[in-house]
Amino acid sequence: MKINKEQLDALMRLPDDRLWAEIVRMAAGYGFVLPAEVPPKEQMEKLRGAAGAGKISAMDALRLLNEYKKRK
Repeated sequence: MKINKEQLDALMRLPDDRLWAEIVRMAAGYGFVLPAEVPPKEQMEKLRGAAGAGKISAMDALRLLNEYKKRK
């Protein structure tokens, strides 16, 4: 899946609950099961920060998501 900068910017402007729902939906498309509960604000900010650099590496995104899954 390719997301261009405009799409990424639009996603990052979503409220936390809607952004997380999109992340869960996209992850499910790749076979990942994430909890429906929205992560804490600081975790969402980390995700936004990784994406805000204009480029998000799959490895960094997976690391953050795995970190969240371990806390549950």
